[in-house]
Amino acid sequence: MAEYKLKPLTAGWLLVIIHCVGVIGFYIPQIQPLMQKLIWVNILTTFIALFCYHKKWNKEFIFSAFLVGSIGYLIEVLGVKTGYLFGHYQYGPVLGFSFLDTPIIMFVNWLVVIYISRQIAEMVAKDAFLISCISALLMVLMDYFIEPFAIRHGMWTWNSGVVPIHNYIGWFVSGVLIQYLFQKAIKYPPNKLALPVYLIQLGFFILLYFLHI
Repeated sequence: MAEYKLKPLTAGWLLVIIHCVGVIGFYIPQIQPLMQKLIWVNILTTFIALFCYHKKWNKEFIFSAFLVGSIGYLIEVLGVKTGYLFGHYQYGPVLGFSFLDTPIIMFVNWLVVIYISRQIAEMVAKDAFLISCISALLMVLMDYFIEPFAIRHGMWTWNSGVVPIHNYIGWFVSGVLIQYLFQKAIKYPPNKLALPVYLIQLGFFILLYFLHI
């Protein structure tokens, strides 16, 4: 029997539907507590859907992906513990189980963000450093629209009460470094779901940003 696999376009539309349901859920106050508990589930679902369309699975990619996720997670741990990288902040309980005051799901989140932003940057540039800079800018753009949502729904809080510029600088610098190392470590073919995932997530947070949800 031939293996059945959803086309990327179909998978993309399913993710659109999931995120539309999310917008409606967060818009209704009575449902918000449930939606908050499902944030980490959404991150994990997106991760699984995205990597179902990765074409080149080998030891090098698995090791590199694990390393990228681990570095991202370590950056978060250092950020929470020291405040040097992004400013002083703490995670809330909605992102699930934590280790060293950092949700485990952030390992997955960093890997997804690094992966999709690199895929998009490679569509418009060839030079490794330029790809790293474009990727990091895409990461910062995403974070800018995530921050108000994250604060309102208890994903994390800032000691100062506002998002410091330091945070975006830290995101850009760490993004450039990780992206550059990732490119030097391994090359891989385009993933047809990478751009849709980025646009869906960005659109989701932009919509919530302007709706003040």
